[in-house]
Amino acid sequence: MNYKQAFVLVIEALNESIDDTTEESIKVAILEASDETRLFGGGGVLDSMGVVILLSDLEEKIEDNFEIVLSLASDSAMSRARSPFRTVKSLAEYVCNVVNT
Repeated sequence: MNYKQAFVLVIEALNESIDDTTEESIKVAILEASDETRLFGGGGVLDSMGVVILLSDLEEKIEDNFEIVLSLASDSAMSRARSPFRTVKSLAEYVCNVVNT
């Protein structure tokens, strides 16, 4: 998997997370998401439960599209000084690393 493929999967999963309860400002941020869109932490578009759901959705998309079963929420990912779940870019890079190892 390359970065562009991972980026598309992250954006698709993010867009699919929008529902009737999503605040309007968050909807706009998600629909206009780019590499630098902050996912989690200060100014992020997701809360901790939203990140868990996004990771679960990504795992499912990876399995459906690439027939690879994996877990993105590993102990090593959770204990990193710089979270791979911070931005769209960091998450897409992390997905590439996990899939390609």
